[in-house]
Amino acid sequence: MPDATPSLPNLLLASSEIDRDAAARAGHGFVRGLLQDASTKVLEVFGDRTALDGRALGWRAPSAADLDWYENEGVVLYLGRAGESVRLALLRPADDSREDLLTLRHVALDLDHDDLAALTTAVALSHWHATHGHCPRCGGATLPRQAGWVRYCPNDGSSHFPRTDPAVIMAVVHPGEGRDDERILLARGPRWKGPHRSVLAGFVEPGESFEAAVARETFEESGVVVDDVRYLGNQPWPFPASLMVGFVATARTTALTPEDGEIEEIGWYSRADVDRGLAEGTLRLPGRISIARSLIEHWYGAELPDGVEGGSA
Repeated sequence: MPDATPSLPNLLLASSEIDRDAAARAGHGFVRGLLQDASTKVLEVFGDRTALDGRALGWRAPSAADLDWYENEGVVLYLGRAGESVRLALLRPADDSREDLLTLRHVALDLDHDDLAALTTAVALSHWHATHGHCPRCGGATLPRQAGWVRYCPNDGSSHFPRTDPAVIMAVVHPGEGRDDERILLARGPRWKGPHRSVLAGFVEPGESFEAAVARETFEESGVVVDDVRYLGNQPWPFPASLMVGFVATARTTALTPEDGEIEEIGWYSRADVDRGLAEGTLRLPGRISIARSLIEHWYGAELPDGVEGGSA
């Protein structure tokens, strides 16, 4: 098992003091009671977007319309407790007509840790509810239950739970002859254009350890053989439903064979190369909410100038 103590700085989506209070979710009439309590804080989430109140989430007191929504099988998600405050999210259908609605990628750097954790959870569950409205066993329509954390099939009696897909993300480093010669492997996939570069990543396959996934994905995407795979930290990445588990790995080969269709550009970068690329605008790094940014800065040894927010994981 990986060491439970992360050594990556600034994992923004992993920091929260919200008590999820999971045992309360199944209580009879639990959500209904919260929606009738004026001290409850409610957040409306429209697909993957919400509105801000200044530099904070737009929390408000519940209304009678919110209770009607819930009683007609609208999804109300119990997020938990932050201090003395009880938090609910109303998971509304996506609404592209509203210009005031912003995504998590847009607002993450403005939010405190609790607001960031609340929105991260709500966005992940919003996508799950929107895409899992039918039972995978019988095809019947499912209904939200247990404060938004379960979908129940009344046709066959089965319950279905949110999924999280584990993915590895890795700083592949070749040691060279010393620190000045040490290089990190950075690449760009087809969905990114221009100077954007990030570290490699990929999903864990069934029956595979994290470390084995790091080695396999690195070789598949770049042709590089690695060993000495070491865990550094993890954070949720709700785009739509991943847990990004970060590692550093030592490259034992340097020849590059980019995977067709997955990698468009790839190369080795020294710290001097990174400095030069950022200064000249020929290199852009992932945004600060990403674990990729933390992995690169961990290798570099200091914070780097801002890249493009909302980049790769």
